[in-house]
Amino acid sequence: MRFHWAFTRHTRIWFAISALLVLVAIVGLAWRGLNYGIDFTGGTQMDLKFAQNTQVAQVERVLAQNGLGDSTVVRLGQTGNEFLITTPNISETQRNTLLEKLKTQVGAFQEVSTNRVSSIIGQQTEQKALIAVLIAIAAIILYITIRFEFRFALSGILAMVHDVVITVGLIALIHIQLSQYFIMAILTIFGYSITDKIIVFDRIRENLQRRRKQEGYEEMVDLSLNQVLVRSIYTSTTVLIALATLLAFAGSNIRDFSLTMFIGVAVGTYSSICIASPIWLILRQREERRARPRAAS
Repeated sequence: MRFHWAFTRHTRIWFAISALLVLVAIVGLAWRGLNYGIDFTGGTQMDLKFAQNTQVAQVERVLAQNGLGDSTVVRLGQTGNEFLITTPNISETQRNTLLEKLKTQVGAFQEVSTNRVSSIIGQQTEQKALIAVLIAIAAIILYITIRFEFRFALSGILAMVHDVVITVGLIALIHIQLSQYFIMAILTIFGYSITDKIIVFDRIRENLQRRRKQEGYEEMVDLSLNQVLVRSIYTSTTVLIALATLLAFAGSNIRDFSLTMFIGVAVGTYSSICIASPIWLILRQREERRARPRAAS
């Protein structure tokens, strides 16, 4: 017997779950706020080349012992001993003390360069990301309206905003430090989320054209969702497995990016099936009800 799930019958449950997740996200944003990293707040950036084999963990340990645990350490090259260390703003005395500790506890090194990272760079990145998101939303609305109809565009955008709000709120609640990787993750979630929803919308449009007059919109939407359900789950599971691998083995910056992506992909998959399509169904049924009195008159 073929599996068939009546998704639309449980619309209130899906909306209640989403409302709860959005509430948790809002609480996270209001209570803990976004933990902006050095990319946004500014800091000190040092390029150090060690004379001996050195691991990222060794450098991070010294930084943490000196109250700089929120710094970032990036190895330059795959196997080299040159590292780019970015710390919050520190004085010249603090910097000299840190360098002395690194030399004592890790080993001798050559100081290639030291620069001050301005918070203006982070602000400009944030502004550009916001502009990119607004342009993307406008382009998505135009594309889906032309290819499908405005109701699909509105449903997709509302569900996509739902995905991003929940993702950002949960990241705030976990209190992950935000870097430029976070902006990359959010923009990637936008693309993945809307692509997943377009696949669902395309199947609904096909079945809408084949729909018999006696067939209700609920049955047609349920049929469409069941037809794409397995494909959507397989695709998302593959992506989530890859992200889980990065979470387990990648460096701290990539782990934060992967965690943001993991939450976004999971929420985006859920909303493609349980949120975007029911929103379209509600909009369609509301228009049908409004059209009946006009047709009768």
